[in-house]
Amino acid sequence: MSLPDHWWLLAFVVVAQGLFFVRIAVLRMRGKGVQPLARPALAVLALSGLAGLGYGFVQRDPLFVIGQACLLALYHCMQRERNDLR
Repeated sequence: MSLPDHWWLLAFVVVAQGLFFVRIAVLRMRGKGVQPLARPALAVLALSGLAGLGYGFVQRDPLFVIGQACLLALYHCMQRERNDLR
């Protein structure tokens, strides 16, 4: 099995989004509420979503594109909730 084209882009997406998942999972397991993310962390989440969207387009994978578009929509809602976007 060989690595897909642009594997480094996929690796960035998996690592960045995996860290956010682990953070939320650990906080939930400890019974704590999830605190809002700092601005740099939200920027990394948005960047990983854009990178994933680009990877999906390059690989012509509609499911990957839809998933990353949903992540970016979630990011946008989080920003609106913080009143950073109008």
